[in-house]
Amino acid sequence: MKSIFHTANFDKTESLGESLASRFRGQKVFLFGDLGVGKTTFLRGLARGFKIKSKIKSPTFVGEHEHSISKNEKLIHLDLFRTETLEVEKIERLRELFESSATVVIEWSERLPRKFLPRKRIELRFRELKSGVRRISSREFR
Repeated sequence: MKSIFHTANFDKTESLGESLASRFRGQKVFLFGDLGVGKTTFLRGLARGFKIKSKIKSPTFVGEHEHSISKNEKLIHLDLFRTETLEVEKIERLRELFESSATVVIEWSERLPRKFLPRKRIELRFRELKSGVRRISSREFR
């Protein structure tokens, strides 16, 4: 299934994330798009939709943040911006996460070789239009 959304500003991008939270719970979500196009902003909204109280910021320097959704549910947020190559440890960590029940969201997914993507996933592609509007296309793979 493919959907296309347009958001006029970062508040609307965050609200879109919040509105899609129930649909994305437990999924493996891959975010694609240039710097500053709204990926982390979208994720803040998603976390708000999950009722996560902790501050959401991009784990650019640490690579991964973990947030509790509930007692048994987690949101794992990864950022591959600084990833040049995937070391064995990171590949193993990704495989572990893809097999888990956690909601996993990866920013800068274009840095991940397609062969590592799980079959069942959601891809979101962010693009800023000339008008400043964000075009966010969502595609589910089953």
